[in-house]
Amino acid sequence: MIGFLLRVAGLLLVYLLVLTSLAPGDILVGSLLAIAIVAATRSHDRPPRAGWLRWLVALTATLLATAAEIALGTIRTVRFCLGWRASPGFVEIPRGDRSRRAVALWGVLTGEAPDEYPVDVDAARDVLIVHVLDDRDPAAIRARHARAYERWQRDVVG
Repeated sequence: MIGFLLRVAGLLLVYLLVLTSLAPGDILVGSLLAIAIVAATRSHDRPPRAGWLRWLVALTATLLATAAEIALGTIRTVRFCLGWRASPGFVEIPRGDRSRRAVALWGVLTGEAPDEYPVDVDAARDVLIVHVLDDRDPAAIRARHARAYERWQRDVVG
């Protein structure tokens, strides 16, 4: 039951982040959607109790890291709009061992920051393509995405 509620809370938080709203109606609709999705996709395989704590820590860290990326992305976007030098373009990020669920989570979290937008998953070349406002250092962008996956996102999606 705890796992069910944690997943509902996680989906609700993502829903409210996407809407950027805490209106009671949005919370109600998000809660109903999250409950329906978790109930429909519920697996009867239960991870060990220690797994839930690790997942909760990873989820919390992922949400905090995403909030930080939203703030930094907003600053980078404002700087770009004010005329600071930048080079918009596409960066290819190796997919690595990300599962389909991990790629979906990556896409949602990456799309939250205003300076990066997931564009495509090229299965033939096994890369994730993201549009960024400043692609002058693609290695740093790749490293940041790899670090986020290794540190937090991997444990969220299992």
